[in-house]
Amino acid sequence: MAIDKKYSQSYTRMLADTRSIYVRVGDWFAKPDNFLMVCVVLVSLIFLVPQMVYFLDIIFIVMFISYIAIMRLGFDLPFKLPMSLYHKIKDKNNEGGGHSGKSEGILFMGNDKKTNEEVWFTNSDIRTHILYLGTTGSGKTEGLKSMVTNALCWASGFVYIDGKADTDLWSNLSSLVRRFGRDDDLFVLNYMTGNSDTKAPSNTMNPFSVGSAGYLTNMLVSLMPDAEGDNAMWKERAVSLIGSIMPILTWKRDNQDVPMSVSSIRRSLDLDAIIKLSRDKAVPEKLTDSLKGYLRTLPGFVDAAFDDDGQEKPAGPDVPMVDTQVVRQQHGYLSMQFTRSLQSLGDDYGYIFDAPHADIDMVDIVLNRRILIVLIPALEKSSDEIANLGKIVSATLKGMMGSTLGSTVEGSAAAIIENKPTHSITPFMSVFDEVGYYVASGMGVMAAQARSLGFSLVFSAQDLPALEKRVKEEARSIAGNCNIKIFGKLEDPTQTQEFFKNSVPDIIVAEASNFNLEAGSLTGGYSDARNASIQFRKKASYDGLKYFKEGESVIMFGPEAVEMRGLYTNPGFARAMRVQKLIPLPAPQDADLRKIPGITALRDRMVSKNWTAMNAESKHEISPELEALEQGFVMARGQQLDMADSAAMAVIHSYVKTDNIDLDDIEAVPEKKEQVSSPVKEKTAVKVGPDGEEIKEKSESWDDLVGEDDEEGEEGRTGGAGDARKLKMAQAGQYSAEAAVEALAQNGEYQLPEGLNDDVMNILMGAADNIREGLFGEPKLAQEQEKKSGMPTAKNINPKGR
Repeated sequence: MAIDKKYSQSYTRMLADTRSIYVRVGDWFAKPDNFLMVCVVLVSLIFLVPQMVYFLDIIFIVMFISYIAIMRLGFDLPFKLPMSLYHKIKDKNNEGGGHSGKSEGILFMGNDKKTNEEVWFTNSDIRTHILYLGTTGSGKTEGLKSMVTNALCWASGFVYIDGKADTDLWSNLSSLVRRFGRDDDLFVLNYMTGNSDTKAPSNTMNPFSVGSAGYLTNMLVSLMPDAEGDNAMWKERAVSLIGSIMPILTWKRDNQDVPMSVSSIRRSLDLDAIIKLSRDKAVPEKLTDSLKGYLRTLPGFVDAAFDDDGQEKPAGPDVPMVDTQVVRQQHGYLSMQFTRSLQSLGDDYGYIFDAPHADIDMVDIVLNRRILIVLIPALEKSSDEIANLGKIVSATLKGMMGSTLGSTVEGSAAAIIENKPTHSITPFMSVFDEVGYYVASGMGVMAAQARSLGFSLVFSAQDLPALEKRVKEEARSIAGNCNIKIFGKLEDPTQTQEFFKNSVPDIIVAEASNFNLEAGSLTGGYSDARNASIQFRKKASYDGLKYFKEGESVIMFGPEAVEMRGLYTNPGFARAMRVQKLIPLPAPQDADLRKIPGITALRDRMVSKNWTAMNAESKHEISPELEALEQGFVMARGQQLDMADSAAMAVIHSYVKTDNIDLDDIEAVPEKKEQVSSPVKEKTAVKVGPDGEEIKEKSESWDDLVGEDDEEGEEGRTGGAGDARKLKMAQAGQYSAEAAVEALAQNGEYQLPEGLNDDVMNILMGAADNIREGLFGEPKLAQEQEKKSGMPTAKNINPKGR
């Protein structure tokens, strides 16, 4: 018989509050809402009751003292304070044990159901991983979406593996990612085919594109079915076979750019391909020795009966008669061990895995904080098939974690420890929803090691039996390594209830021992007997989980357990969902591969915090000419000269510096009278040529040369009789460079557009002279050119005394 509801008593009514009156009043005032209410009441009394004005000073003193007392009590939340209060309030719950004592909360989970206080966790907390148990309809999926929303707020990414493969989840997450403008970072692995043979839209992933031979061998072996008895011997030999082939395939992938995929592995398992690989001269001998050892142990194998391509040689004088059927039969017993797993990867899901250049690279997903959603249909596939699909993704993620551990124990701490690729102030979140369907061996190790690598793993299941469905030891290891535990609505009265009771911390409470009937009372009610007993009780009750609604849960971390209302993001559905398609890049060229050592050396230098371009080993020395040019240009610009004059001064300064010319020794030019053009005085400097004859050259001072050039420029512009150059100005719209070149070659006429200043005109005419001598003149010695053509040539500047 069920007991009537009127006889039930609330457990909280049985608890006795043994705190003193001072503590209770202090706790009541410590709540911001209560203190604000008292302040409003006191201020209202001042306006409503005029006599309260006389007590205004007393009211102000009481309010001020109350405020100081409350501030001294501090401010705390159930777990941690948000990082927005980093420089404002110290976090008492984040002190000791190497913690800074500052507010560092980054993951917002929800609010306390009773006090409405926020629930926050720090980076260090969530890297101890999260376990979320909740039956169907408990709001577990919405809670997981709220967690990945936090990851997007950090500008980070996440991996979400959904064991139900609900398209609503894909639409919700697509909408959520689009709100943050991260569409280009979204990838999806879609195993759903809708019970049809049509390929589903999905991104591609090649698990064999990266990774060592041992890692890839273990991944293939994990996909093999369990074997017992005599089959165990064949499985061990098959493992030896794939362990001999995989090092050669990975060497060809890394050194010869031979793509490695499911199809290439299937082809390599043929006997002909194995013989061909064992005789490949390009492969290091230490790699082929293992494969040759396998062939020698193969019953009936004769090496001389096959050529270098693995084909059978025709019978002849030098070729023995060998029955190769025995060899192929023995080899077939071993290769067939991989038939099921490779057939699933290459045929059933070939549109995902059989791609030489895939879209998804797990190293890129994690290090560049991208978003990957994996949809595994539990209803469409068998349990073993689902387990294999989950194994591939989790094994790829596990391999990526292993690559970030590092492989060297020598070097500076800055290069080995502080520059780990996963070292960040925010973790990379990986969500395993309905993990019981695809839990695999090794996931417990992931939970144990991922903390130091900057990963936050979230494991979700309906109850503990569902979590332990496939591998019980791994499930228990996962549950033991998750410090944050969330219990939503649960109904399991067996293992899950025991696990909950063992996880909830104990507290000491005072309970009322009995109730007494009130004597002489007209109502005949019962009252507390005013005595209490001390009892040990759980901080949360498992029976209370049955009454939870969607999004309500008990969250535990350390000694605290709080009833929480979870964050509800409600991203809605995306109007249009698209799978991002990428264009595969071809293999790198040999020229690019030759640059890899230099790029690697630069990367290694940049890892060191003390490396700079100035103190690098390959520091480039600046030539004296360039340095002199720079100094001359800076000096000219400092004298407010224009760009053309500054460039000329830079050339002059470079000439003076490189030839060690002392400007004080240069002859001064005598002052010239105005409007009088005097011929340039020439001095003959005697030089002896290779044949012993004297060579006479013009020798002028620098001022004479500059003065002469100025006079020639003025006469050229004015059309003076002392200059034979003809100048014709053309309108800007009618000027033609081709016509100007033709006129200069035939008539010696300079055609320039209008609107140019004198300096530009002189520069253009000088350039035209050089072009004319180079294009239309015959090569001549400098002396002959000066005598016959009359054109000015380079002049020497002879300082005094030389």
